[in-house]
Formats: sequence, structure tokens, C-alpha cells
Amino acid sequence: MDRLSLWEGAHLAAIETTFPGWRILVRNRCWWATKHSPPTPAQKAAGVLHQFARPGPLEPVAALTGQLGILSRMGAA
Repeated sequence: MDRLSLWEGAHLAAIETTFPGWRILVRNRCWWATKHSPPTPAQKAAGVLHQFARPGPLEPVAALTGQLGILSRMGAA
């Protein structure tokens, strides 16, 4: 895991608290999110990802919010 600034560390903690179904990791300056339980075939078909990377702490929040929206519409959030 990369060394994080205080600002990045605060974002990481907030993301982990807000999205408990995902593991967040910062490696090589990319913010990785991995779903704790892999998506079902139906969830994959709807657009749920098992893992993705984004370039900073704000981008994963947007992507995770989108993922929760998909799961919510499916009744699986």
C-alpha cells in the first residue's frame, strides 16, 4: 500500500466507512476497490464490477455510488 498524506488517509477511512461492502487499497497512486463478495451473473450483467481502479480518492466515490445504485435498483444493496 502506498504512503498516504493525511488528507488521503482521511478520504480512505471515509470511503471504507461509507462503502463497507468494498475493500479499498491505494497502490501505485491508483485507488482500487474490490467487492467483498463477487457479483452474481445477474449483477455482472447489470454492470456491477468485482474490482476497479481510479486515479484519486474522489473518483472511486463516484464509481462506488454508481455501483450501489445498480445494486439498489436490483434490490441487492
